Amino acid sequence: MSENLFGVARTRLVVCIVALCAAACDRGQPKASAVRVSPNAVPESQGTPLQNIVSVPVRGVRDLVENSAAAMSARQPGVLFTINDSGNDALLFAIDTTGANRGIWRVSGASNIDWEAASMGPCGGAQHASSCVYIGDTGDNSGPRGAAAIYRVAEPTADGLRGFVQAEVVRFTYPDQRHDVEAMYVAQNGDVVLITKRPLPDRSGHLRQALVFRVPASAWGAHDRVVAQLTDSLPIVPGSVPFRLITDASLAPDGRHLAVRTYAQVFIFATDSVTGAVNHAVAPTVCDVASLGEAQGEGVTWANATGRLVFTSEGRRAPLNLGDCSVP
Repeated sequence: MSENLFGVARTRLVVCIVALCAAACDRGQPKASAVRVSPNAVPESQGTPLQNIVSVPVRGVRDLVENSAAAMSARQPGVLFTINDSGNDALLFAIDTTGANRGIWRVSGASNIDWEAASMGPCGGAQHASSCVYIGDTGDNSGPRGAAAIYRVAEPTADGLRGFVQAEVVRFTYPDQRHDVEAMYVAQNGDVVLITKRPLPDRSGHLRQALVFRVPASAWGAHDRVVAQLTDSLPIVPGSVPFRLITDASLAPDGRHLAVRTYAQVFIFATDSVTGAVNHAVAPTVCDVASLGEAQGEGVTWANATGRLVFTSEGRRAPLNLGDCSVP
């Protein structure tokens, strides 16, 4: 489940006390040396303003009450897929950048424990389609989950109707501890990449950079749980300033840039076009999204490859917001 509105407002308090409780809260996180630390520190300022902002009402989708993700189709121009957060049915929604309802599908073979992310990616295994929608059942606010799950369905045609889609699933754990993850994207090689959301104090009480885990494409079809690979960290330190909790990520259509959002900012990184790995030699750009006035900013996806982004927010009747952020 995502932060509720009151929880977001309390982030300042959480940031203030996290250093005091870090030693007591340390539950065996891997040492910072376990992953690369970027030499490019992200500035503590909010970043540059978004440009050319447009707010679009979402119409005719009464069941979409906690718009928790965003995944733009490459096959159907202007169509994006999204989901509800935990406590809701296992439904996949399609809307377009005009705010119109483009379809709702019940996801067979899936349950919504804490759906938090969606991404487009290549298909494989039992999915005989050119494009798939990946759904991340990866939320873990209070840490009770023994394993998380990623579902994959063939991209449905957004014809405005209701229907069913059949899901494949891969279940996984982390190599160190449980993590709350709302940011997920799929690289062009089929690997699923996950970025941690919350403050992670190290053994000395200092907040660490967000961790990056990878579930390889080869994991699909496994009968047992797989272990996600700890592969990187990002120069974003959750909890270092108010509202800096990572709520979504999206890879650009050409695979060359990655957008990572928090409640108040969006960070754009240069990436390898095949693996989706961040190029740490290139400093990211940062844009302020607090000016969008979102009730609870959760999703981000690309309207094009040059920096036009679409933002979603939880809350009934929450609009889509579009804005431009320069790419590095």
